Amino acid sequence: MSGRDVGTLGAVYAEALAAAADGKGLLEQVGGELAGFAAVWARHADVRTFFLSGAIARDAKQKALDAVAKGRTSEVFGNFLQVMLSRSRLEALPETAQAYGKILDRRLHRVPVVLQTAAPVTEADLEAWRARLRVALGQEPVLAHEVRPALIGGAVLRVGDTVADGSVRRRLVELRSRFQRAGHV
Repeated sequence: MSGRDVGTLGAVYAEALAAAADGKGLLEQVGGELAGFAAVWARHADVRTFFLSGAIARDAKQKALDAVAKGRTSEVFGNFLQVMLSRSRLEALPETAQAYGKILDRRLHRVPVVLQTAAPVTEADLEAWRARLRVALGQEPVLAHEVRPALIGGAVLRVGDTVADGSVRRRLVELRSRFQRAGHV
């Protein structure tokens, strides 16, 4: 199966899971459960190997999923994992989690935002950024902060495909370009 097929399959499974979870009023809870399971899946090669191995009986895998899910996750999520296992689709788990996150963001009017600064900023500064972005975007920003010393100063803000670059580095590059065009360098 190609990466594109898995991504498409992940989106289909995410939509189905979101519909089932939303029907039970568990949209956010199931999103957290899926994100948590996908994180374990990504971090632990032995977990992936166990569930993707053809040498391990399916009933052993079902029992392992039951042990993980029963009492710890919603019935919706536990059933979802069993369906993915029964259809040999667990390899699509990372893409499903990513697609589900996007569905959740869309339905809850959240927008992912990346803020890059040259130096660390305080939590109060980040909250001020969130407040300004909330007003500007009309949605709830999910802010990820990255420190990039190469920016020298200022900030770069990325919302979807839109980038606002207010870094000192960009300004210096623009200044150099103007000097070069004017024949001063």
